[in-house]
Amino acid sequence: MSQGSWFGPLSFLALINDLTTGCLIHKYVDDTTLSQVLESKNQDSYMQTFIENLLDWADRNDMQVNTAKTKEMILGPLARSDLHLPILSTQGGRPTVNRVSSFKLLGVYIKSTLSWSLHIDNMVKKTTQRLYF
Repeated sequence: MSQGSWFGPLSFLALINDLTTGCLIHKYVDDTTLSQVLESKNQDSYMQTFIENLLDWADRNDMQVNTAKTKEMILGPLARSDLHLPILSTQGGRPTVNRVSSFKLLGVYIKSTLSWSLHIDNMVKKTTQRLYF
């Protein structure tokens, strides 16, 4: 696939069209986000199983998941609670998935508290650099 063409992202989406893990999946070009809604802190998380399903699918399709770029984030009220979910790990001795409180997804900075402050701060910084303030 050639970089910069409209055919590259389209063909990649065709390659990952059959990707299923058992949870809600958001696919955009080469970014894939797995999500699970937990209604309360007493509800069990199956994200470890979903990650293992993703890695199994990648192995079957001769693809690799970039574990250095793979992040886990708990959003909303559960992020502020004393929730003790185990840190996700990958199978076969692969590195542990990093749990973060914020990250950049498709150009939007997301905080676990769902506050816009981080995104606004980064946009102001970027704007002032481009306007030479």
